[in-house]
Amino acid sequence: MQLLMMLYLLAVCSIIPLYMKQGYYGLGEAKGICYLALSLCFFALFFTCFLISRRKTYSVKLGTGPVSVMQLCLFATILSGAVSFIFSVDKKTAFWGIEGWRCGFLSLFLMVFFGLILSNISTLPVWGICLMLLVPGLEFSLGIMNRFGIYTVFSGAANSGYLATIGNINWYAGFLSVFLPLGIGIMYAQRPFSKLFFINGIYVILGVAALFLQGSDGALLIIISSYILLLLYSLFSSDFELVRKWLIQLFVLGAGMSFAQVMLTLFGEMYTYEDNLLVGILNMNTGIIIMAAAFFLYNLVKLLDEIKVSFKGRLLGKAAAFAVIMLILTGIYIAAGNFGDEFGNGRGLIWRMCTDVFLGFSPWEKMVGVGQDCLYPYAMKSPSMSEVFTGAFGGDMLTNAHCELLTVLIERGFIGACTYLGLFISTLYDVLWAKERENAAIACALPIFSYFVYSQISFSQVTATPYVYILIGIYLAFSRKNLGQLRDRN
Repeated sequence: MQLLMMLYLLAVCSIIPLYMKQGYYGLGEAKGICYLALSLCFFALFFTCFLISRRKTYSVKLGTGPVSVMQLCLFATILSGAVSFIFSVDKKTAFWGIEGWRCGFLSLFLMVFFGLILSNISTLPVWGICLMLLVPGLEFSLGIMNRFGIYTVFSGAANSGYLATIGNINWYAGFLSVFLPLGIGIMYAQRPFSKLFFINGIYVILGVAALFLQGSDGALLIIISSYILLLLYSLFSSDFELVRKWLIQLFVLGAGMSFAQVMLTLFGEMYTYEDNLLVGILNMNTGIIIMAAAFFLYNLVKLLDEIKVSFKGRLLGKAAAFAVIMLILTGIYIAAGNFGDEFGNGRGLIWRMCTDVFLGFSPWEKMVGVGQDCLYPYAMKSPSMSEVFTGAFGGDMLTNAHCELLTVLIERGFIGACTYLGLFISTLYDVLWAKERENAAIACALPIFSYFVYSQISFSQVTATPYVYILIGIYLAFSRKNLGQLRDRN
């Protein structure tokens, strides 16, 4: 079973990102079908192993010890998905997912299933982690090359609206929201300046450069959420060593930004996307400033540790958490004051339309939703609503709310939204308030939290969401001590 789990991890982290049936044409549909086919094959293999194990008088258990809140939320997610499917407005779409997305109940079931299976894993070798990150590292490199007009056999014909073999900019940013924080977390968990530490450093620098060059302003949320969570985790530890580790990660962030700035300086004329917020940040020499600040603070913290200064990390952590909450509330207030249909590159219009759809639901529909991927089929059943939905986007389908929480609210109702929030909030609470610091667990928690934050201006997609459920499963394995440290022993 352990070998089968490892094979599934390697397959889904390698095949799905790279798979392109007809280049960029129909890429979302191709990847969605590929995920379903691959996952169903492994589901059949796991089920067969389960039946064989039963005949040998021992069983495969979904973890040991008391059931955690996260596990309850996973089971509740399946239940809410099943209920919304039963009462869905379009059974075929709700089960298989809408064409081009394939985020139906079957996909949701498979994601949660493999999350629960991987919570059972007891062996996660370092070489396995390196192989899992190999293809994402390639995708970072391809994204950087594409932004400077270099297209390889992997990425196909030139198209500035698409990046690497992932898809459009939103899909690429969603992919980054999982695999860049994962690399940051794994590097954080390593012994500083070990061999694996430097290998992960290269990966993170490429990921940061890819993020700042790809063009989506919203991707800045990935950086902000990852480094804030890592800072809070380090402060709550009351350990100078973990604070120094965070400062090392901050230095690497600056190095990645500086690398992207050098690329723009040398090859700016080849840059294939218009100026944007992230490029503007690079042009202010922010990378160099961050590196200098991190270097100074690292040495200051090291000095304070050497002279045995008392470190009230939890108090600082609570103060930092309060400051973050105040900043978030301030940001929401400012955004609300500037909110309109053009807000967030048209997301304001989408959010308003989807909110109107939800408010028009019956009480039962508000409770259980209308089915996975069924926003568009539901809208098309109403003549007045269908005219608005098609007219607003030139005939293009609006298949989701471009805010995952709002999408879940529409598709699975209040019940689904509660399970969704419960899953991510319980992860955040667990990692910050754990009595023991498990650095390997934070490597999984970072991408889970980063994905949650970024998905509030984005959507569920096959190049991001399945990996989050995988990481939730691995996080559960770490938190139950099924797994040891993700650390280079050399």
